[in-house]
Amino acid sequence: MASDIKDKSENTTKKYTEQTLKSWDEAAAIHHQRNPDLAERVAEPGFNALEADFNRLVDAQELTGASVVQVCCNNGKDLLSIKNKGAGYCLGIDGSSKFVEQANTLAQSGNFSDVAFETHNVYEIPQHHYGRFDFAVITIGVLNWMPDLRAFFDICSKLLKPGGRLLMEELHPVLNMYAEGTPSHIAYSYFDRAPQVDNSGLDYFSGEKYASEPNYNFQHTLGDILTAAIASNLALETFEEIAEDVGNYCGDLAESPHNPPLALTASWRKA
Repeated sequence: MASDIKDKSENTTKKYTEQTLKSWDEAAAIHHQRNPDLAERVAEPGFNALEADFNRLVDAQELTGASVVQVCCNNGKDLLSIKNKGAGYCLGIDGSSKFVEQANTLAQSGNFSDVAFETHNVYEIPQHHYGRFDFAVITIGVLNWMPDLRAFFDICSKLLKPGGRLLMEELHPVLNMYAEGTPSHIAYSYFDRAPQVDNSGLDYFSGEKYASEPNYNFQHTLGDILTAAIASNLALETFEEIAEDVGNYCGDLAESPHNPPLALTASWRKA
């Protein structure tokens, strides 16, 4: 019976993630159009696309020569930014082959060495990568696409060496309660964990809507996130809530006199 429940859960997770990745593949060309000069910027010495708060967290680490894996790396610009800070071997993993193609092109534009990008569903990362990395990195806009949060953090933990650190920058779960508008406003329950389906596109640069492949996103509370990380053998070391707009979502709230937390950064150490 336990095996049947596990198989059903894995099949459901696979269904949601594979469908959502179709939507991300579709969005890749649109994102490229919105950032036409990115390859030129990546080629500049000292290129750094990290948000200020996450940049400070990364700079607080001993990165020189360290191995780094970015889980759900998108087009790789954040991982290449970390590579420029002196990291050693860097691996970016994303489920969208179209974004991985962009990441490889950007790495070539900047003439980076000892950097690789691979296409894998995050829940199916090959085991030969387990235990290889000093740091794992998650940047903005990952957790809400994860149907199984505990399994996701478990994968992140498995990628790390003993004593390795997971560094994360994410939308604050409270922000997921809001819908964009003039002004942005509360429209959703903080505790509604049912899958939310959307087919209006993933152009979060301009906000333009288009008929897209359906994608599924999930609300995880702050308690869900912390509990999943703890259960995955990760010990919380730092945690900061951010008032600024770093995710191009409900950005007007950053100027509100009663603005909610819009993002967070956190770091964990693998026990």
